Amino acid sequence: MFVLVEMVDTVRIPPWQFERKLNDSIAEELNKKLANKVVYNVGLCICLFDITKLEDAYVFPGDGASHTKVHFRYVVFHPFLDEILIGKIKGCSPEGVHVSLGFFDDILIPPESLQQPAKFDEAEQVWVWEYETEEGAHDLYMDTGEEIRFRVVDESFVDTSPTGPSSADAASSSEELPKKEAPYTLVVSCPDETAGNRGAGGPS
Repeated sequence: MFVLVEMVDTVRIPPWQFERKLNDSIAEELNKKLANKVVYNVGLCICLFDITKLEDAYVFPGDGASHTKVHFRYVVFHPFLDEILIGKIKGCSPEGVHVSLGFFDDILIPPESLQQPAKFDEAEQVWVWEYETEEGAHDLYMDTGEEIRFRVVDESFVDTSPTGPSSADAASSSEELPKKEAPYTLVVSCPDETAGNRGAGGPS
């Protein structure tokens, strides 16, 4: 689920931090820049693990700050494909079941990856697994807040860097807001033993 990623960046340290240890100032700046941010094709950055190398620091004309090229390792959330994780159901919609790990919410179980047969209850806005037993079918509801085990089957990175307005955007109505896309999304499947426990009760 968590991996160490080697990174390189140039860190700017303002003059008022020169009295501190350089490593402490660099660690603070790196965490300010990266913590809880998604790096494209890398994953969700959690925290700095260590600094492996500091190159020479430079002070440029007109800027009293120091600029240091830093080699470091960062803890990143990036589960591998087929990894099994446990989260909590955040909500349901016709698109599928939305799952949260607490620190990461962009996880979706699409309808075709739920336990089958499954149906969406419009009245209660939940997905229901029609669990077959010898006594007949029992409805097992996937309630918000229930723990659920899931398998990672795909991931999607979206470049959300800001871009300039296009001619099409300029011609569109100012009332139309662009749909906000998540920079990193996991698409997961739900094995049979992970159903919710409301109703008849899930299998052991």
